Parts: sequence; structure tokens; C-alpha cells
Amino acid sequence: MKKYILASLFAGVAFFGLTSCEDDRDSNPTLNTPESFVLNAPALAGNIYDLENSDSLVFTCKQPDYGYTAAVTYYMQISLTDVWENELDEEGKVVGNPKMMELENYSTSAKLKANAKDINKAIMQMGGYAAEEEMPETTPLYIRLRAKLASGLTCYSNTIQTTVKPFFAVLVAADPELWYLIGACVGDGSWGSAIGTAVYPMSPVEGGDFNDKTGRGPLTFTGYFTPDLGFKIVRVPGEWADQWGGVDGSIDNPKKKDDSGEGGDFKVPVAGYYRIDLNTNTNELKFTALEEEPKEYSQMLVSGGFNGWATDTQMTPCDTYAGARPHVWMYDISTTDGTELKFLVDSSWNPNWGNSTFPYGWGVGNGPNIPVGAGDYRVIFNDITGYYHFFNK
Repeated sequence: MKKYILASLFAGVAFFGLTSCEDDRDSNPTLNTPESFVLNAPALAGNIYDLENSDSLVFTCKQPDYGYTAAVTYYMQISLTDVWENELDEEGKVVGNPKMMELENYSTSAKLKANAKDINKAIMQMGGYAAEEEMPETTPLYIRLRAKLASGLTCYSNTIQTTVKPFFAVLVAADPELWYLIGACVGDGSWGSAIGTAVYPMSPVEGGDFNDKTGRGPLTFTGYFTPDLGFKIVRVPGEWADQWGGVDGSIDNPKKKDDSGEGGDFKVPVAGYYRIDLNTNTNELKFTALEEEPKEYSQMLVSGGFNGWATDTQMTPCDTYAGARPHVWMYDISTTDGTELKFLVDSSWNPNWGNSTFPYGWGVGNGPNIPVGAGDYRVIFNDITGYYHFFNK
């Protein structure tokens, strides 16, 4: 009888972990260049993992032998055929179905949790399955890890094989990949990881060209910055593997962290409003100083079916550091049956913002009510761009 490993054997929805820090030493350690490292086989690897009824696949590994305890970033790669190189055309694009895929998320600890739905999506892309009748009942799945140091040194683990039960799901375009502002002039200035209090997202450009598979594309943010308070842009709050900074702190010389290191904190030359444009597809970042300042509001309200359309429910400004000019607001909402809502400045309802999309969208003046699904959310609203995003708590 087949054994399906269900959700009780899985936990989490992404790769998480605590960064392992390099040991403090009186002398510089000698760096080994290991050829490989150990990915442990799960205790139940001989069973069949049911991807549709599971949250995540959990794996552990041993850190590569660098000669010292290093800060390592791990990425998971999967294949249906144990082939680890894709055929590319002259432009570097994959020819046909990919032979292997690397999952988007990563871990900075030796314990990794891979989203079961992301694995299933990759299996569909590698197998080229376009209809439910094409899906195999089970399929072998080969897994290995890629370990990378900040210096760029990379090595790969051994490969382990397991068996999974995939399921058919219509492949839809990925949501825009978000990047977040963090720093002394963002939120409470703590450089923390809490969305709304220490970091908040840049806005996808409405109508922008986003990659259907990765969600990468154009992002923007407009806000107030001062030359004495630095900040950076990161992909994952609380993680530093993917970040943008400035060479010598300059906004005119932005640098994405790569094999040669990372940039310092961005600092604007003079106080004022700046628009930041980041294209995560082309890795281009640009700052533009605004000649005209956007309108500032002393408060922001939220009104909807959840509070009887009252006009006294205050949102909280995200920027609370000294000297801030708030334009990003947050509110925590819990609804069991769903609701509708809008953002407004005061009881005159002039101005107010709404739209018909959820969990994110771009509010427009006197737009429709925003339909909110049942759940617990922290909504972030930017009164300059109209961008709103409901983050599931």
C-alpha cells in the first residue's frame, strides 16, 4: 500500500533561518574551497510526499567545510531527471522545458523548508504538463542544495532522490516580486524586519512589464529623505542576501550586492522628496529628486463594512522616526466573512481611495470599494502612489 506523507510532516511556507555568523578570531582563518557538502536524506524519504495536501518539505544539511563557521546562503535546486544543466540559446534563455530549476526563496541556516506548492509549480514547468490527464500519479524528484558565501564562492551538495505526488494547477502569472525599504529613515528607524513598523514595500508600477514566472519587474517609491539618515532596499525583510546600497553612500552610484560585496547605506545629498525606480528584471536603480512636493495629510482613516462605514477609525503612520513626513499608513484588520473598505482623509470623503482588486492594488480617487477576503491582515497604504497591500498575518 502506498504511503502519502501529509501536511503533518511539513511546516512553514518558505525558507527561513537564522544567519550563522563568522566566528570572531584573533587571526584570519584559512578558507578552504570544498567541492561539495552533505544534504541529509529525510527519514521518510522512501515514502511518497503528497504535495497538494502539504505545506512544505523540510531538509537539513551540514555546512560546507570552509575551515571556519561561515555565513552561508542556501538555495534549493530540483530536477525530474537528475540533470543539472539547462540548454540555453544565444540570449541565455532556456530552450524547451527546463531540466532543473532553483527555487526563488533561500535559507541562511542548515534547516530548509521548501514550499510544496512552489515545488509542484516547478514540476509542472519541467514536465511541460498542460492538462490534468498529463500529470503522472507520482514522479521521482531529485534535490540538491547550492551554498554561496558573500564572496561568491559556490559549491553544491550531494543529490538525494525522493518521490512526490504532484497535482494539476493552472499556471498563472506570478505576483510582482516586492522589495522593501529599510533604514534609519524608514518606519521607526530600527532597521528591524516587521512590515509596517520597520520596513514597508515599494510599489509595483501599475501596468508594468513583470516576468510571468518570477514576478520581477518595475517597482517605485516616492518619499521624504534627509541626508543624515541612511537606508537600504532589501528583497526579504530580516535577510541581507539580496540588497541594494550606495557606493560611498551615494544615490548616484547604486550597487546591488554581488560577488564583490555590497554598497553602503544610501544617503540623499539634500533633504526633500525623491522618487526611487527599481527594475528587478534588469537590475537598474535610479533616484530622482522631485521639484514639487506631494500633498501631506495629518491623518488617514479607513472605513468599511467592518466598522459600519464609520469615519473615525484611524490608520497608524508607518514612519515614526524623528522628522518623518508620513505618507505610508497601516491598519490591522480581522474579518471572518470578508468585508469592503476604502481609505479616506476625513468625514467629508474628499479625498478617498478605492479599487476592485485584492489583496493588492492601486487606489484611485472615488474608486470602488476594496473587496477584502476573510482573514487577519495588516494593510499598508501609500497616499502618494495609491498602492495598497494586505499582508496576511
